[in-house]
Amino acid sequence: MTNHDGHPDPLPSAGGRATATSIARARRPALPGLLRRPFLAALGAVLAVAAGAAHAQVAPFAMQPITIVVPYTPGSGADIIARSVAPFMSRRLGQPVVVENKPGASGTIAMASVAKSAADGHTLLMAADSLAMTPSLYRKLAALPHRDLAAIGRAAVGSMALVVHPSVPVSSVAELVALARSEPGRLTYATPGAASPHHVLMELFKQSTATDLLHVPYKGMAGAVTDLVGGHVQVGVMSLQVAMPHVNAGKLRLLAVADGTRVAAAPLVPTFREAGYSELSHANWFGLFAPAATPASAIGRLNAALLEALSQKSTLDTLQAQGLAVSTSSPADFAQQVQQDVERWSQVVSKAGIKAD
Repeated sequence: MTNHDGHPDPLPSAGGRATATSIARARRPALPGLLRRPFLAALGAVLAVAAGAAHAQVAPFAMQPITIVVPYTPGSGADIIARSVAPFMSRRLGQPVVVENKPGASGTIAMASVAKSAADGHTLLMAADSLAMTPSLYRKLAALPHRDLAAIGRAAVGSMALVVHPSVPVSSVAELVALARSEPGRLTYATPGAASPHHVLMELFKQSTATDLLHVPYKGMAGAVTDLVGGHVQVGVMSLQVAMPHVNAGKLRLLAVADGTRVAAAPLVPTFREAGYSELSHANWFGLFAPAATPASAIGRLNAALLEALSQKSTLDTLQAQGLAVSTSSPADFAQQVQQDVERWSQVVSKAGIKAD
């Protein structure tokens, strides 16, 4: 039934009266049945695409697990740090954080793997400062730390120690320098291998002090320490936590630490700066990286999660037990430190003529 305007009459209500809802429904233009279904289907498709796009922008970072790749073996400093911060980062980010060891080629295999990963904040690298030496040691690298990685933040630092066998008649850096200058090439120093960070550091020592010591490379730190403790070589540089048991046992003599300040484990031992050799001041850093194109928003979120993880007492205690100290930074400051170290080690390696391949 229609009225004088040609519109359908309002449908009566249950009580025989027309309601506002029934009038609105009756006056709403109706699509023919054949057109209504395609229209609704198309509308549903558009809404689905829009919802999917919004989900793609927000959900993946919160849904997918994060992998922290460690370019060294289990039990190494970087591995201990990664496994210490992973559960707290997971809690902060609300997603799984797992650690994967991928050792080999001085960390360059893992570095290339992470650099080539999707730049979405889900594949990270926990590496040591030795990574900044690789560009000058290797002629062909698939990735460079200062070019293909984005710095998230520094996590910790460790002290390096200059030691001598007790048979060497010196008790200070100055006395060692004087002895080495008086007998060029006679004193020997041990490292865990050619082109190792220890090798580069000792070459920096030689350059900074104008001395000549003979390099004796070993296949790993264990052999170098064994022969140093046994007196087969006279001088060495190693992490403080490796040196201290032998120093406390009287089998090695600690001359200086390369850290910026004195360390609690050896409060009476001066730093290189205090000994008059500030150019030898160096602390082993460990830090977190992501692929270079990772968005700044993801970098900031990961940095915040890392800082929170490093503030936990259990993390502090674990790192301290390994001779490491928490040392944090912003992404920008860490990136600057990496760049400076790449340039610094390039000069040392070039002058010493060190080659890894």
